[in-house]
Amino acid sequence: MKIDGRTAIITGASTGIGRETARELARRGASVVLASRSREKLEAVAAGLPAPAARCLVVPTDVTDRLAVEGLIRRTAEEFGGIDILVNNAGVGLFAPIVGGSIDNMHHLFNVNFWGAVHCIQAAAPYMRSQRQGHIVNVSSVAGRIAPPLMGMYSASKFALIALSDAVRAELSGSGVAVSTIYPGLTETSFEENMMREAEMPGLPPFLRYATAATVARRIALAIRWRIRDVYIAPEDVAAVSLNTVAPQLVDWVVRNLWLIPFSPQPRDLALPPAEEEAEPSREQAEPPERPEA
Repeated sequence: MKIDGRTAIITGASTGIGRETARELARRGASVVLASRSREKLEAVAAGLPAPAARCLVVPTDVTDRLAVEGLIRRTAEEFGGIDILVNNAGVGLFAPIVGGSIDNMHHLFNVNFWGAVHCIQAAAPYMRSQRQGHIVNVSSVAGRIAPPLMGMYSASKFALIALSDAVRAELSGSGVAVSTIYPGLTETSFEENMMREAEMPGLPPFLRYATAATVARRIALAIRWRIRDVYIAPEDVAAVSLNTVAPQLVDWVVRNLWLIPFSPQPRDLALPPAEEEAEPSREQAEPPERPEA
């Protein structure tokens, strides 16, 4: 799909990958609709968009609110006459153990990372089907292929997003709507600073390389332009995922010995629920009844 002249909605557009994706699509001539919770940050992104952006619309939106998402999609269609591109980028992180972790934080994580994407797809896909063209981009993660310790719930949300992409792609087959999944690895954004934390973040080995958010944005633009199904960012990301496919036990060993053990704190003690005291059996319960003589 040519990007020039198209209308693109980007969620999580106020920072990081979302902001750079808005800039990249605007640079290629798209009209961009910026969505996130902070109007102030969205206005700053809009003010810095490069030419030749056709038009820009700022719509503060909480993707966990289905009605708010429907309002975002409806307003975009009214303003621009249709919706060509949807980039589901809104997301939060959670660094916490699964055993003993906060259920409330886990629910919030899935509400943003997974259900937010579902809300956007359900609202936007009917417009795309009626146009007989469109492109949905779901920004997952390499963590959706390899689950690091203390990031299990984040990984689970990204695994779920991959499954969502695959199923929606099949369901929309023949409608003119394409679906791409993007797998960023380590990326230079404020993601780690803003993630929910229930444990201290470990330092990562210095040999690991970070991609820029602008690099991820360019890959997203290429996925839209050439209707690419799955997009990885760095060669080492592809290598890690491939190794996990053919030698998962080796990857488990590497994660445990090179990441978890040297850098993570000792797990906290988990309080066990109090055991219920058993009442002493009565004499009648303790002694079996006498059988009548024959």
